[in-house]
Amino acid sequence: MDDIAAVILVGGKSSRMGQDKALLPYKGKRLVDIVADSIRSAGVSRVYVSGKIADYPSFPDLLSGCGPVSGICSCILRLSMNYKRLLFVPVDMPHLTADVIRLLVDCPAHKPHHMEGHPLPCIIPTDETVIRHADSCIQELVKKRKLSVKEFLAGLKAISVPLPEQMEKALTNTNTPEEWQEVIS
Repeated sequence: MDDIAAVILVGGKSSRMGQDKALLPYKGKRLVDIVADSIRSAGVSRVYVSGKIADYPSFPDLLSGCGPVSGICSCILRLSMNYKRLLFVPVDMPHLTADVIRLLVDCPAHKPHHMEGHPLPCIIPTDETVIRHADSCIQELVKKRKLSVKEFLAGLKAISVPLPEQMEKALTNTNTPEEWQEVIS
């Protein structure tokens, strides 16, 4: 798996949570470490973060405060020379499993993929079409246009991978203190 790297999206403000989600303690570790462990268990050994977290190679967003698309595009533009595919994973999925990640990693390498009903995590090839799309999206963000991950993936004609029902819990996001309490209880 030398052609693939993972990027954990940690650059958000965590305004609804009220504290940095990446640093939340879970099962004796930081949440970012739990997510990174799942990624590595799936066979992806190179893990970066979009944002800044101690102990991880980090890439700050080219445009701060513009949401996850800014982080995704920033990493595509910076890492495309080194990897043929990039796996993007949000930090706020404490139940994410290696099995779910493998569903994406095992997809054909020449097309972007995401799990059905969930724009993240996603896996994106770093070919010229994707690089042009990422650059175009950065230009839109410069113009103050908001872009969702769903819109970004639609622009790439990303393929939706069916998610087995028993794996649905793995993609549960935690964005508020109430959701976090459900996770840890």
